[in-house]
Amino acid sequence: MNRLLSWPIARQTARERGLAPAPIGIALVLVLLAVATRPVSPGGWSGGASGFWLALLALVLGAGLLSSEVESGHAQLVLLRPITRAQWVGGRLVGAALVLCLAGAIAWAASLVAAVARGAFDASPPWFALLPVALLPHLGWLATLCAISAVTRGWTNAALLLALRFGWFFARSALPLALPQWNLGPWLLVADRYFGPQETADAEGIVPSLLTWDALWLAAAWLAAVLLFNRRELARRRG
Repeated sequence: MNRLLSWPIARQTARERGLAPAPIGIALVLVLLAVATRPVSPGGWSGGASGFWLALLALVLGAGLLSSEVESGHAQLVLLRPITRAQWVGGRLVGAALVLCLAGAIAWAASLVAAVARGAFDASPPWFALLPVALLPHLGWLATLCAISAVTRGWTNAALLLALRFGWFFARSALPLALPQWNLGPWLLVADRYFGPQETADAEGIVPSLLTWDALWLAAAWLAAVLLFNRRELARRRG
């Protein structure tokens, strides 16, 4: 058993989350979009409307990822076994991530087949390199949902994350107009590059700095999830 995660927990989580109606429906939409949309670049399968549905899939998979198991009492029963809290949290996160990656890989493959059928296939490496690159920011948001779920109830983590993202979007758009004398636009534009995981590929290719940022965010969110869940369990036992 790995020190960072429990594979039995990951497999159980993948089955639980992946076989739910909502993720299956979103995965079907992703495949249909990948087939119907003519990609303008090798990463086109994950942009535009597909990017929205990938983000929605991450939101659905991460909603209540830890809290649902804690509130049902199932987490406490599992933790009676020889398994650490870090392994349980890691297993839950990896299980949900496997579903996200599988859905993305199927959509990517559908896009590739559609490109070949249209005679628009380009055998350049970006077709293959951009699969993990396109999924990385969504995995970062999934890990963020996992961390928030360690200290919230039910699907509150998804609601909080949506509120934060909409709040930041509103502030980024409205503050420069409300306070033009402060010249906040350039500062907010720079801050926006670090507000959560970022899309790491553009028309010119992969941006290494953003790729590194997303990888660090993913690792930090996983660590925060473990620490917050550990504190929650210690507080519960003391209470």
